[in-house]
Amino acid sequence: MELLESALRRYRLLSEALSARGWRRRLRDDPALLREVLELEPALPEALERTERRGAQEGWPEGSSIPRTARRVRELREELSARARKRLATLLFPSEGLSLEGCLRRLEALQGESLDLERTAGEPFALHLGSVSGKRKYVVSVLYVLGSLGLWGLMWLLLGSGNWGLALGVGLPAMALWLAGAVALLRRWVPGAVWLTPERLLWMAPGDEPPVSVRWDALSADAIQQDGREGLIVRGGQVLQVSGLGRQESARLRTLLEVFRDERVRAQAKQVDRPVELLRYPALLRRGAAWTEGQAVMTGRGVYFLPDPTSGVALLRAATGRSLDSQVELDWVLEGLRWQPASELDTYLVRAVAEVGGAAWSSSDARVAWDIPLEQEVHLSRGPEVLVGKVGFDERDLAHKLLSSWGGTVQAFARKPYS
Repeated sequence: MELLESALRRYRLLSEALSARGWRRRLRDDPALLREVLELEPALPEALERTERRGAQEGWPEGSSIPRTARRVRELREELSARARKRLATLLFPSEGLSLEGCLRRLEALQGESLDLERTAGEPFALHLGSVSGKRKYVVSVLYVLGSLGLWGLMWLLLGSGNWGLALGVGLPAMALWLAGAVALLRRWVPGAVWLTPERLLWMAPGDEPPVSVRWDALSADAIQQDGREGLIVRGGQVLQVSGLGRQESARLRTLLEVFRDERVRAQAKQVDRPVELLRYPALLRRGAAWTEGQAVMTGRGVYFLPDPTSGVALLRAATGRSLDSQVELDWVLEGLRWQPASELDTYLVRAVAEVGGAAWSSSDARVAWDIPLEQEVHLSRGPEVLVGKVGFDERDLAHKLLSSWGGTVQAFARKPYS
């Protein structure tokens, strides 16, 4: 009976932990939850059978304490088994054919694994995504300020009327609760953070959830799936459920995942120690009497023009041979491909240009109109073709540096803000 009562308490605690949203954190913070159940599990089935057999032989009443405890332990054990299998399934660990003890030992082993957050020799860089959006910060900040002003006003009214005890006994706790509520709301809205390296994808969920890592070489063809409008599910050695980034950041992450899924891209990324310097800006290409809108990508080796609106899609396909059914921005593809040798990036850009009918001018072929200040526009030409565009105020130094590296006579210019 003592064994059953102990099992009733410990199985209930573990079942509640596995049903919680932050179940991995709870198991990590309190490893005894798993360990104590694992200590009981080998002897429990036999103890249950022996107790139930004795009850049947001696005719114990159905509602008496011992049969009721045994029945509840058996129900809890089945409930715990179902929850343990469900949690293993979310982590891509098959549980078919495993006993409850086997499922719990797998969970225990998983909690004992340590994840190295330091970059290795094969990870020369790490791209980062994830932050609290400005809109959410603004909403929480406004609510907090308005609530705080209201509470302070109430305190001063109480103090002014001589109700010191009520002001200190109610006002100060209310202020503390309001602050705690604002902090809790921000924590709830923190989307977590993602790091991408040439070897793995690392997801750090909000709060105190342990980080999860998936190696690129463990991903299958259908390993990356959209989860609603703003989330992604990545299935590798484990499952990464990335959520809360927002629709735009989620689409950006989806694009970068597709870039680094390519084995050749990853292999070449390990060979570079700094990204290619480049500048992307909106531009117009004139061929004959027609002007075409698009995006120009300037590097130290030349300039490439990709017509709108398929510039990002074309470059992604040129680099990986694949397309996406979600939004693909040129800047997102370039963000990943900058970590390639300069010659390889040129190859991808030339392929994309050939696919969409753009323009690819080498630095030796393009002519820079230095008599036109960069504050006004970047004016390039090759034969009868002309490429013009305007770079941002903070990008003019980089534009001047890249154009100067092309050679030829460079005239100094004074940088002034737009009029």
